Amino acid sequence: MKVFITFIFSIICISAFCQKRDTRIVIGTVDTIYSTILSEKRTLMIHVPQGNKDERYPVLYLLDGEEHFHSAVGIVQQMAGVIPDMIIVGIVNTVRDRDLTPTHVTDSKTSGGGEKFLKFIEDELVPYVNAHYPAAPYRVLSGHSLGGLTVVNTLLNHTKLFNAYIAIEPSLWWDNKKLLKQAQQQLSSIDLSKKSLFVAIANNMPPGVDTISVMKDTLNSNTQVTRSVLPFVKALKDVKPKSLRWNYKFYPNERHGTVELNAEYDALRYLFNYYLFREDQFDGHPELNVDSVLAAHFKMLSDNFGYTVVPSESLVNSLAYHCWGINKPKEAFSLFKRNIDNHPQSANAFDSIGEFYAGTGEKQKAIEAYTKSLSLQETVDTRRKLEELKTKK
Repeated sequence: MKVFITFIFSIICISAFCQKRDTRIVIGTVDTIYSTILSEKRTLMIHVPQGNKDERYPVLYLLDGEEHFHSAVGIVQQMAGVIPDMIIVGIVNTVRDRDLTPTHVTDSKTSGGGEKFLKFIEDELVPYVNAHYPAAPYRVLSGHSLGGLTVVNTLLNHTKLFNAYIAIEPSLWWDNKKLLKQAQQQLSSIDLSKKSLFVAIANNMPPGVDTISVMKDTLNSNTQVTRSVLPFVKALKDVKPKSLRWNYKFYPNERHGTVELNAEYDALRYLFNYYLFREDQFDGHPELNVDSVLAAHFKMLSDNFGYTVVPSESLVNSLAYHCWGINKPKEAFSLFKRNIDNHPQSANAFDSIGEFYAGTGEKQKAIEAYTKSLSLQETVDTRRKLEELKTKK
């Protein structure tokens, strides 16, 4: 059963029983899945973009979902167009130390269930999300602290499960740095082609200590994360893993517990720094063929994502009006027509091509396009344009 996650943005809503208008802001749903592998019910926090019904989206899987879901949704929505719209799946914890640790240690009775947890993700969770949500076959895994440890474990030992990895302050100190040692020994031999990684490092060092001297500070438990992540980054620099696209960032003004928000933003910006289609590239360059440039960009995106990525309706619509505005009616028509073909249930697509027909003197085609638009969605503006066109001689 799904339950709406809602934010109440007005104090008036305290007495919502007497309000007729729904003033809630909905960012997602709570879903549940029963895991036979873990023998328990797992709670998921799900955000799905409000796009066309035929669109499919990359999926961002968040460990410690109850902590990071809301901020991740805000980042993805705020950066729409700069990074792709994404489905966000926040995995809510049950026994955190069990699920997010790859090995058992004696001072934690429940630890060491990480491999079983990853089997749950691969065999149950991912198939469930693919079956119930408009998921594309491009997946990102993000985790902080022990979640970051799980991210690195997945990268090293279950490489094909995700396309991109975000390791924020990964707790690579776990079990006497066992996973760190594995990374140092095996990074050169693991096939990481078409994989991406972002590593975030917070400043957990006391005043007067730098990234060199901190490696000798074995008595300060606050620096143990730093003392394990820095060697991991050094190994990545030294080994230069084959085909891995990766980057890292040190946050001098953030601590282990505060770095997640900034790091998530920077990670997504880095992972998708090739995504943005810059419309301003055509400014002052009328010689450029908009349709050809658009096709080349989305072929590149499709190659990177591993499946066909098509431009959004809004982008194509904007470019069509641009071409029309610089007196390239043939290119404009081609783009308006593409939206009709790709989004046959879009009222706006028919309204836009109706405006084009009206502007080029094709009255009957404009009437037909406006009529079709109104059959899909009644709007005051389209109705007005249709009536004005009908009365025009």
